[in-house]
Amino acid sequence: MAKQFDQERTLLSQMAPAGYYIALRMRFFAPETEISTLPPALVQKYCIRGLALEDPMLQWAFRNQGAICWTGLSDRDPAGVLAEYGRHGLTYGAVVSIMTHGRPPLRSFGIFGRPDRIYSEAEMTRIGQILGQMHRSETQILTQRQIDVLRLLAEGHRYKKIAHILGITESAVKVRLKSAALRLGARTAAQTLRMAVSAGLLQTDE
Repeated sequence: MAKQFDQERTLLSQMAPAGYYIALRMRFFAPETEISTLPPALVQKYCIRGLALEDPMLQWAFRNQGAICWTGLSDRDPAGVLAEYGRHGLTYGAVVSIMTHGRPPLRSFGIFGRPDRIYSEAEMTRIGQILGQMHRSETQILTQRQIDVLRLLAEGHRYKKIAHILGITESAVKVRLKSAALRLGARTAAQTLRMAVSAGLLQTDE
């Protein structure tokens, strides 16, 4: 995970000691970045039972903006998703959802849990502020030089051809791709390209 979120992750771990899941800058269904400290056993059970399709927290996050305690979702949970969370130590929790109407519109949301008590309004506001900072992170903005390389890569050109088109060395192409990967928290050039396309960073103005 990209290290630019270390401070935010530390704060959220303190506020959600039982675990949390964050999806940042979603376009359609794919998030640009995912962060999870949920118990592995919960994640395994969640996947095996296919609970995402019936999760009231996800449904609320995709349809709303703001924050809500899990207690406000208990009557929308026929599949017992919240109870499953509770069996893994996430007895109480909150969902926070943010959306910016840019080009393209992007949504970020988080599911946060704790074992001991309901979140206060002030705590949910603070979590929303932290999530908002991560959603708007300036480290996700690519330079024009990085975008130029990624656009050509998206068109199927190899590094040597990209270097020729841009009038730079092949090493410079690799440097720009590496720096773009660092900004997006990606590990490979292919992942960098997927994330940039998903976030709409390679779009041109009509």
